[in-house]
Amino acid sequence: MAVDDDGDVLPDRDAAKGFYAKYEPKEVLGRGGCSVVRRCIEKETGQQFAAKIIDLSDSSDEGVHEATIREIDVLRMVAGHPYIIELHDVFESSTFIFLVFELCEHGELFDHLTTVVTLSEKKTKLIMRQLFEALAHVHGKGIAHRDLKPENILLDDNYNIKLTDFGFAKVLQPGETLTELCGTPGYLAPELLRCNMMEGAPGYAHQVDL
Repeated sequence: MAVDDDGDVLPDRDAAKGFYAKYEPKEVLGRGGCSVVRRCIEKETGQQFAAKIIDLSDSSDEGVHEATIREIDVLRMVAGHPYIIELHDVFESSTFIFLVFELCEHGELFDHLTTVVTLSEKKTKLIMRQLFEALAHVHGKGIAHRDLKPENILLDDNYNIKLTDFGFAKVLQPGETLTELCGTPGYLAPELLRCNMMEGAPGYAHQVDL
């Protein structure tokens, strides 16, 4: 492992030659259970991106790699929509996966709401319309996001939204329902809770995103 100027751990260059050849990692933007998000600069263009660096070396969670590959597949299915985060690059080694996304300068909608406290009706309508358009695109591909929350909605340079974090997303076949309990406590849909708490309750589908 390498360490940056702030004492944060970076993957060894030998373990991620492809990523380091193309990008220069910078400061940490956020952290997850087994991942770190860093600002990075594409060497050839000078353009800024956000790199999600996922550590696969923790043998206590063998499903991380499989879940990340599923997320990559979903991101490629929904690519090209103006209100969905764009996956720019993927690099994989035996110990790390690097997902390089467009950089959203204004961060999470959650933090924005905390800062401004209230939004005008006009701004609220704009955010909700963009979110509904993003969801219509996701659902049109047969995908349920299953973890919608203000922390998973980013804001770009112009304060347009970017739906992100498809780690719990699932591709459903026509008529298929799910029963798995997943998502974030406090944001869970009633349909999702019902099928896990009531015997004989039906499964859920895309409606949990609404």
